[in-house]
Amino acid sequence: MKRTAVILILIAALNSSLKADQLTLGFFQGSTDNLFQTAYPERDQLSSLSFSFSKDFRKVSFFADGAYSYLYQNPYISYYSQDLGLDIVYTMNEKTALYAAIKAGGVLYRPDYQDFNYFSIGFLGAVKSYLSGSSIFKASYAFDYKNYKDIIFDFTSHLVNLSLDRYFKTRTTIKAEANWGFKYFLHPFIPVDPDPAEPEPPEGGHSGHGSGHGQGGGQMGWRDGLSLSGSPTQGQGIQVFSASGLIAQGIGNNIGIRVSGLRQWTISGENPFVSISEFYMVENPTYDIFSWNGYVVSGQLTFEAPWNTQLKLGYTGSSKEFPGIEAMNLEGESLDLLRQDKRNQWEVRLEKNFSALSLYLNYSYVDNHSNDPLFEWQGHFLSVGVEWSLNWGNER
Repeated sequence: MKRTAVILILIAALNSSLKADQLTLGFFQGSTDNLFQTAYPERDQLSSLSFSFSKDFRKVSFFADGAYSYLYQNPYISYYSQDLGLDIVYTMNEKTALYAAIKAGGVLYRPDYQDFNYFSIGFLGAVKSYLSGSSIFKASYAFDYKNYKDIIFDFTSHLVNLSLDRYFKTRTTIKAEANWGFKYFLHPFIPVDPDPAEPEPPEGGHSGHGSGHGQGGGQMGWRDGLSLSGSPTQGQGIQVFSASGLIAQGIGNNIGIRVSGLRQWTISGENPFVSISEFYMVENPTYDIFSWNGYVVSGQLTFEAPWNTQLKLGYTGSSKEFPGIEAMNLEGESLDLLRQDKRNQWEVRLEKNFSALSLYLNYSYVDNHSNDPLFEWQGHFLSVGVEWSLNWGNER
């Protein structure tokens, strides 16, 4: 409660001093029966308090986003995140506009997970052009650099996106998209004590995976998961390419349906870690869009209900292979296979909008199958939230 009070005071002070044109405050409460998303489920609740504001000047806009997330059963994973930046929109003509943004930020965890602490800088540039009254072309480039407390996670990344949207009088939308990305781990090969003290695995855990599931695993646990060949100055890159498509259709005035698919390939490189894991609503530097190749398909049905209420029903299925990541048995021994996961996820989302207030209720169920038995798991995820938005001045 003391931390919450401090954050609220900070938000008020920033808002008073900057007189932001837009301020959004949010609070979300989440609950899950599988925090670490493994075959050994662990219940936890997560509270997240966030703020976002922007201030428009003549040519540029200043923005800031921050959030504090607290886990009740695993408080050592609680963290605070903060981003600050500047962006600009430049209109070239009636059909084309340019956008550019720079930002800096970071995340701070408690001491047991301080290896995940990082400072980041990033850049985003984009162009949007109307090819006709019913088609839009977009292109963007994003650069990101993150410097972690544990330097094995340090990386730079480049992402290029091209997309084409086409709208029809039948209320049909078609979108085609292509993405190229390159992530470079600056120094993933760090020599360590050749005979380190063995960390305590979680109860019923997956010894040898070093995935850090359990208190104190955030440091030594992750270090067990490194590839130790190579020199301290040797880097390693991963290059990926993906293509995707989407079709959306309006049915009457209150129903919409959307179907999409994505296929991703690893062009070169592989993950330098022995094991990777996902956490519930907690960022993990070993797992991101560069970690896998495979496909994702999804569908969503949206109902516009009375009183500005929206109901969404969704399904997502995926099949992913993780280059460089070997499947292991429960004793931590390699199965001489690359890890492969197949996942089914069902989701229900309810949203109610007022003039300045939005309420959210979201439930999802995930069934994950893997040739690595640690990642053969099911989980239920429930969250409720509220957002309050205030606006001053003119919208850009």
